[in-house]
Formats: sequence, C-alpha cells, structure tokens
Amino acid sequence: MKKKKKHTVLKVILTLVLAFALVVCVFAYKQRENIKAFIESRTQTSEQLSARITESKQQVQDAISVYDLPIKRDFTLEEEEKIRKGELSVEDAMKLITVSETAENTDTASDSTASSAGSSSSGQSGAQSDTTTASARHDPADSIVANYVQQVYGLKAYYIGALGQLEGEMRSVYVNSGRDKTKIAGIVQSYMPRIGSLESECDGKIASLLASMRSELSAVGADTSIADTIYDAYLNEKALKKAYYLSMY
Repeated sequence: MKKKKKHTVLKVILTLVLAFALVVCVFAYKQRENIKAFIESRTQTSEQLSARITESKQQVQDAISVYDLPIKRDFTLEEEEKIRKGELSVEDAMKLITVSETAENTDTASDSTASSAGSSSSGQSGAQSDTTTASARHDPADSIVANYVQQVYGLKAYYIGALGQLEGEMRSVYVNSGRDKTKIAGIVQSYMPRIGSLESECDGKIASLLASMRSELSAVGADTSIADTIYDAYLNEKALKKAYYLSMY
C-alpha cells in the first residue's frame, strides 16, 4: 500500500515537472526575441548594437537601390529618436526620406537639357538610350515595390511614435508617483500588455503588406526576394533595437 502511494506521488511530481518544463519551453519560444535581445544587451555595447542596426538598414538600402523608387533611404537612428520623442511627425519624417516630385522634375529637365546639347551624330544613339531608360523606369516591379516600401516605412514611423507616446505616459506616471524608484518595475509591468499589443499589431501589418507585395510581384513575373529581405531586416532590426535600449540601463 505504501509502495503504491509513493508511486502515485512520484507520478504526480513527474507530471508537474513535465508540465512546468512545457510551460517554460512555450514561454521561451514565444519570448525568444526578447530573450535574445536581453542576452545581446548584456554582451554588446550600445555603440556595437548601433553599428549593427545601421548595417541592417544598409542591407535593405542596397536591395531597394536596384528599383526606381521615390524613397531612397531608411530613417537614421537620430531621426527615429526624434519620432519617438514626438519632435518629428510621421509626415515630416517621410518627407525626409522621399525624393520630391520637384526634385525629380528638376533632374529630368537637367537631363533633357544635357541631352539636347549633344551632337547630332549621337542623337540617334541617345534617343535609343532614352527609350531604353524610359522602358526600364516603367517596369511594373518598380511601382509595386515603391508602393509597399513607402507603406512599410510609414508604419515604422507610426509605431515608433506610438511607442514613444507610451513611454511618455509611463514617465508621467512615474513623476506623479513622486519619482519613487521602487514603483518603476510595477509601472513598466502595467504597460507591457499595451506595448506587446502594439508590437503584435505592427508585426501583423508588416507581414500582410509583404505578403501582398510578393503576390503582386509574382503576378508580373518579377523577383519576390525583396520582400524576404525587408522582412528579415525588420525582425533583425527590431531585436537589435530592443537590445540597444536595454544596453543603456
């Protein structure tokens, strides 16, 4: 009887241990990005992480440079800080990284003037070159990529600003608490659901946009790898930024 009871207790303990291990594994899987960010924040300096973020941005820049796009670059870390602090609106931020129509028209006019100044002997070859260039510029892939890249950067600016607003709210709560440092953890914890919700919302919208990009590029027979490049860079940069901010504390 005692042996049977001991066996039952052992089974219960083993079941609880397995259940706990399962919960830990599920938690670790769901929080793998945050865990990775925390580890990197402890093993790398903010300068090293900043350099890696810049490198990730450059990879996307290199990938989109083969397309004729109105957006020529990503936001700099300094610009993102201004967006986060509410010093730069989404609209103004987008203007900084977008080539205006005025600038494009000016470039076109300059090219036209330079072309007309050429000798008549080179006129025919010049016309053929212009025709080839015009054809390349009207590649349907360009307009597809331009549309989605613009939306991706717009979402990025919006959510950086939204997180900045939450940060401002948390700071106000902390100040109103009499700057009681013992309450910091509780304040941050109370905002984690909203922060997590924003992250999930952004993840979903980015994934949806890039899925649509792949579909449209595929429909015109264009290379779809640009969508994968942007998505991988998005995930990588998100993890690096978490580590970057964690490294400051």
